[in-house]
Amino acid sequence: MDIQKVMAEMKKYLPALPAVRLKAEKGEPGLFDSKLGGTPYFPKDMEYPMGKTNAFRNQPLIMLAQLNFDELPHIPDFPEKGMLQFFIAADDLYGMASGYGEEMTAQNNFRVIYHETIIKDESCLLRPEEIPQYSGEDELLLPFSGSYRLTACQAETLPATACDYRFEEAFVRCYNEQAEEPIEALWDLDDETAEQIYTDADSSFHAIIGGYPVFAQDDPRLDEALSDCDTLLFELNSVYDAPRGIDIMWGDMGTGAFMIPRKNLRELDFSRVLYNYDCS
Repeated sequence: MDIQKVMAEMKKYLPALPAVRLKAEKGEPGLFDSKLGGTPYFPKDMEYPMGKTNAFRNQPLIMLAQLNFDELPHIPDFPEKGMLQFFIAADDLYGMASGYGEEMTAQNNFRVIYHETIIKDESCLLRPEEIPQYSGEDELLLPFSGSYRLTACQAETLPATACDYRFEEAFVRCYNEQAEEPIEALWDLDDETAEQIYTDADSSFHAIIGGYPVFAQDDPRLDEALSDCDTLLFELNSVYDAPRGIDIMWGDMGTGAFMIPRKNLRELDFSRVLYNYDCS
């Protein structure tokens, strides 16, 4: 069986999607930069995001990342301007819900905030010393320490990964159209063939917007209640590059991903976002 031919046929069910890959660079990013960690862009007249449960109840969340769409390459349905930010609790789940299903979209200990217009007057923004700080007793746990600049690559289109919740159905359908012996699931493939599929899941990038997600375990959208969150909004991978001073680690080489219904994304409505963290 020519697996590459099967993968090519899958594009009629799971087409390649526009994406922008982002690379982390050590250094002190500016207030308005796309970045991981550091001082968030935040207007003084806005309510700062606070946690709602457990050790982070009524405690300020910590900025995981911010994306300046005024400067990033544009891809369809994503913002053409403004600042998108991801805040999380620095607990043992990095702000992810402890339960499954719909609970994973409740922005209790994480928050996605979109500023449609970026204010350039820094006197209207919180200074570093004005950013609320955690005052609890628990140790703060984050995927990285310090901050990193995020540098965008050119926009491109990327194929579906075997991690995506729609992949198995599409693959089995296309495989059976060509195979003498049909299969019912990916588990029916021999090891050599399965290896070809799963090694196509490219996790070499540091972060990405758009495209398809990569998970260390199962796609949470296998739960039908979450299947509407069909678009990868932002994903940050684990990466360790000692010579370049980069150390980003979600547990044991995991990933953190935020997914959103494409309809909501087009409308710049970030009230329904699925946040998932997993590791090996």
